[in-house]
Amino acid sequence: MSQRKPKDSASESRGRIIEAATTLFTQTAFDKVSVEEIARLAGVAHGLVFHYFGTKAKLYEAVSREAAGRLDRLHIEATVGADSAPGKLANFLRSHMEAVEQRKADYVFHSRGGGSPAIQAIWEGSRRNAIHLILGFFGVQKPSEALIVATRAWLGFYDELVLEWMQGKPVSPDGIIRISLEMFSATMARAGILGASDAPDQAPID
Repeated sequence: MSQRKPKDSASESRGRIIEAATTLFTQTAFDKVSVEEIARLAGVAHGLVFHYFGTKAKLYEAVSREAAGRLDRLHIEATVGADSAPGKLANFLRSHMEAVEQRKADYVFHSRGGGSPAIQAIWEGSRRNAIHLILGFFGVQKPSEALIVATRAWLGFYDELVLEWMQGKPVSPDGIIRISLEMFSATMARAGILGASDAPDQAPID
């Protein structure tokens, strides 16, 4: 029992650092957040940040890993109650917009290629999870690489609209959802051009 207390204390300190870093990175660009600010908000000694994570970039990797996992779960939870595939897709798009709005600075940073290759790999994994989830709505469980490419291109279209909206451009959130749904339908209908013979039959979305 006497050996357990330091371990719990270390775990709590590490958790406070990640929580503080998450708060700051969602509000301010990565390069403008200092380790001193993170330590101060977490209520820990400055040196503990380096002790647990080594560098600010490594800390950001830990924050990104947790954020990506949380986003993946939100996508799934938001689509559970929908009755139709288009309904699930609409819920996915809305939940994504709501989630990333809460972490604007971080989302813009990594979406524009910021961060280390490890950080980009974390978000690439989340993007691939989203692609498989979306195609699963329409009954495609093992998509071909060509279909993945087509869906990724469509998701990039949606992401760009969301980025513009978050940066204050006069773009309607409802308009983003609607045009993205219609573009998904069009993309699936023409995915065969890229060699995707497994694209789902997708009726126009009203």
